[in-house]
Amino acid sequence: MLQELMYGLVALALLAYATEYAFSLEDDPREPPRLPSKVPLIGHVLGLLTSGTSYHSKLRNVTDAEIYTLGIFKLKLYTSISTRLLPAIQRHSKTLSFRPMLQHVARRWGDASDETDHIFGGPHLVADFSHAMRLSLAPGPHLDEQNERMGNRALLEIDILLNGLDTKKQGRQIKLLDWARHAVTQASSCGVYGTDHPFRDLEVDKAFWKWHAHLSAHISGLNFDLLGSGYAARQKVFEAHIKYCKNIPQDASLLFKDRWRVLREAGISEMDCVKQQATLPIGMLSNTVPTFYWTIWELFSREDILSHVREELEAQAVVEQDGEFALDIGALKTKCPLLLSVFQETQRVRHIHAAIRKVMEDTLLDGKYLLKAGNYLQMPGNLIHYNTDVWGPSAFDFDPYRFVQGRSSAKCGASAFLAWGAPPHLCPARQFAATEILILVALLAMRANLRPGSGAWDNNPTLDFNDPITVLNPKRDVWLQVSIREQWAGKWTLHMSPSTNRIPLASG
Repeated sequence: MLQELMYGLVALALLAYATEYAFSLEDDPREPPRLPSKVPLIGHVLGLLTSGTSYHSKLRNVTDAEIYTLGIFKLKLYTSISTRLLPAIQRHSKTLSFRPMLQHVARRWGDASDETDHIFGGPHLVADFSHAMRLSLAPGPHLDEQNERMGNRALLEIDILLNGLDTKKQGRQIKLLDWARHAVTQASSCGVYGTDHPFRDLEVDKAFWKWHAHLSAHISGLNFDLLGSGYAARQKVFEAHIKYCKNIPQDASLLFKDRWRVLREAGISEMDCVKQQATLPIGMLSNTVPTFYWTIWELFSREDILSHVREELEAQAVVEQDGEFALDIGALKTKCPLLLSVFQETQRVRHIHAAIRKVMEDTLLDGKYLLKAGNYLQMPGNLIHYNTDVWGPSAFDFDPYRFVQGRSSAKCGASAFLAWGAPPHLCPARQFAATEILILVALLAMRANLRPGSGAWDNNPTLDFNDPITVLNPKRDVWLQVSIREQWAGKWTLHMSPSTNRIPLASG
């Protein structure tokens, strides 16, 4: 019996290798070279499922090709790790399209009905939807109002954190990731939904993050959510949005209102509109939270840089009068280059997302690489962000001055900075999200001391590879000791600035 089983396994393995070889015979010689996997047919998908987009880092030493092919049964995943090819990919944005990804998200995360899925797959909705989002997040009075609500709530979250702390006492302990999730959820939601938002209910807040833990399983279509707890959490978020959408508040953002308008005008049912709107927090929170978390980590773990950032803020963006303080947001956005550099360097070294496109028709890339229709192209940002040809010999190091003009000896490959996506599909909310993170970090830097409960910052914290996001969360949360900086313990306010006063982000 055991011998028969062994023979069967050997035969199965041989069949798998033979099948993979047969698939490779169909490759056009102009296609990017195919990388074999240790496990035939499914090896690459197993690597992606277990390591996420960090799997590409493991392949870095296997080939020196600037673009290669990963075979998953008959599907091909073309993988470009070259900044040289980025302009060519951008020029083919019609045949190398991001739009099918939005349809897939609507189906998997937004529980789109067959009718809604068909509309998302049509020629107009995705384009109209994307256009409405770009316009509603562009500088103007509507974004000013959104920023003001967000900023006021961010300030309140810092006030709540520090409320009741005595400057002469030790302070309190918080779990950094838990607190960052709560603070960003509340601030972002006030900006986007208005002050009476669904996540004021902390049970809905918790349900979103429980759903979030299952996003990878849900988007893959593989049934890893065996107990259905992720879907149950999603349903709680759906129900909160049903209640909210029955009477959308007057102070809801233009972003929320225009998304709703475009969906309804496309013929999507009210219930499916609610479900699609309930996916908005995924884009709103999933990347902002870990980016905020790691910006705090990178800044507060470097006491010398923290001291310089505090000096910069005090000189450029903080106004003191009669024992009260105001943070000038206009100055924060444009006159604090070191803080901005720390933020962007955090994005560079922590970014792991692979921008993905579907090959809509056969495309000859750069005049020599044939990408066949029906397959996918991806661009792993972490490999490009660690490319020494682009960023210099210090590419693997955290350089807080890298993005400060004239201060760093390291290269700053702004055109290869993919933290906000790859043109022409840059995140339309990048100014809003960056403003939020800078406000929160600046207020913490000026008003609080943060020290790890263990006594030392971990140099290499373990990451959670389960999230389908641009910046990974830590595998384990960390306890921080929070105390007040006595000199800055008075009342704080914000002096907001027009959204036309843009942060000079490396991506534009």
